[in-house]
Amino acid sequence: MLNILEPRSGPVGRYVLGPRLRQPSVRSGAWPIAVVRRLWTLPTDVLGHLICLGVCRCRPRRAGGSAAEGYLYVMAADGFLAWIGAVTLGHCVLCRKDFLEGELGRTLLAHELAHTRQHDVLGPLYLPLHALAQLVSVLLSLVLPGRVPSILHAYNPLEQTFICLGATAVQPLAEGNLLSQGEREALLASFGV
Repeated sequence: MLNILEPRSGPVGRYVLGPRLRQPSVRSGAWPIAVVRRLWTLPTDVLGHLICLGVCRCRPRRAGGSAAEGYLYVMAADGFLAWIGAVTLGHCVLCRKDFLEGELGRTLLAHELAHTRQHDVLGPLYLPLHALAQLVSVLLSLVLPGRVPSILHAYNPLEQTFICLGATAVQPLAEGNLLSQGEREALLASFGV
């Protein structure tokens, strides 16, 4: 099983959470588990679909693989939310079209789909906990000595540690720096990207 924790280095290394990178287990498809999971995640999924439909005004496409699944809503790159690259709301992934291009786009989509695994566990607690963790991360990025303000996910455990593909592992993984080509393809294939 692949399980890598990127070493913390540089002037901010002792403050930034290390990005996690590990091969996720196969998501259970057994009907009793699937039914409980659907009911547990229903409130957040309904909210996610309503927000994404309101922004995109288009039907989603299913995305995912054996490790995670979700609904991909693609918005225009020049819309009023163009500053958002991608955001996961339950099992709904809202992203800009240009955000999905190339190896980096594949890897970013895998990261967003990894959030759907968090949602499977946290259910209706996912969005409030993620929002709180992100707020703390942004505040820490502004006040810690040696901070990295451009990495606003650096202190959010739901973006770095409690996820199988941490936010700051996305770029090095896409560039082929963390895994061999075969390991990277196996990881991305488990997310169906």
